[in-house]
Amino acid sequence: MVFPPIEDVKFDYEKVVIGSSIEALLYCYYNNVPFVYAKMESPARFSYFDYEFDLSIFQLDNSTTILTTFPPTDESRGTPKSVLWEHLYFCLSLAGLNPLADKVSSIRIEDNRIRVFTHKARSATINANKVIVFNPTGISGIPSPKIIPEKKYKVYDWINVRSGLKHKYDLIQDPDTDFVQKIFFYPTDRIDGDQIYKDACAVSYMTEAQLTDPDNSDINARFKVRYMMRLAGLRGPKNGYDSKDPTKQKYRPLRIESSHREIQLLTPPIYESTDFIEFKSDTIDDIMKDQVKDSYVKQLYRRTHSQY
Repeated sequence: MVFPPIEDVKFDYEKVVIGSSIEALLYCYYNNVPFVYAKMESPARFSYFDYEFDLSIFQLDNSTTILTTFPPTDESRGTPKSVLWEHLYFCLSLAGLNPLADKVSSIRIEDNRIRVFTHKARSATINANKVIVFNPTGISGIPSPKIIPEKKYKVYDWINVRSGLKHKYDLIQDPDTDFVQKIFFYPTDRIDGDQIYKDACAVSYMTEAQLTDPDNSDINARFKVRYMMRLAGLRGPKNGYDSKDPTKQKYRPLRIESSHREIQLLTPPIYESTDFIEFKSDTIDDIMKDQVKDSYVKQLYRRTHSQY
């Protein structure tokens, strides 16, 4: 059997969503709408629901975790948003509403249709009466922004901890500054299995000028992370006793290294909707307020999760 090349494939829908954020997937879930995306937008690793958020409508438990912090504060968090995102992504794909999956490299809107190009330089055409855009980044053929706010960024500096991986803390904070304001600790991905050793991720908030300032580089972020860890009393492994005072325990120094930096734009341009393109910036709460009573995807979700 000979299959047609992907450039000959055409899709016809009433509405199509462009985006893969949790908000975009929730909209598709409630409205039975397909989605395409050029960039995977799963929630950040340290993005959690409020512990009071009701996840029972998705047949999920919102378990509360109390964080061990320095300085000591009453910090708690609910279920990671990635848990719901993964469930929605799976169910929408199962329902046939993720037609091109992760094969898309770029998207262009032209002549009231969507042209989608894959990583292998092939293409597909999506015809629709309405395009709903949750994230315009990387999409060509859309109108110029109506408002371009001052750019502000959330910066993640991922740190591999080589010495000093074992400790009690989940979070170290410096609320008086935007540079390395928080350090999250998480079970390292560099060691297989369920273990207690932790790597770190420093979170900073910067303007565009601050982002290009050498003082805010990933190297200086690493220096501050090490300083804050020392301030919290974290040390390397034990290293015998002091020769002058046999009762005094000695420790090896902390040793950390930069892994990589991720940058998230917090203030995207604001666009004005047209007859064909609707730009959405709804929150999770906004979308859930406008939900329809039922949809095929919701029924499928309930059936696929009834066994859990």
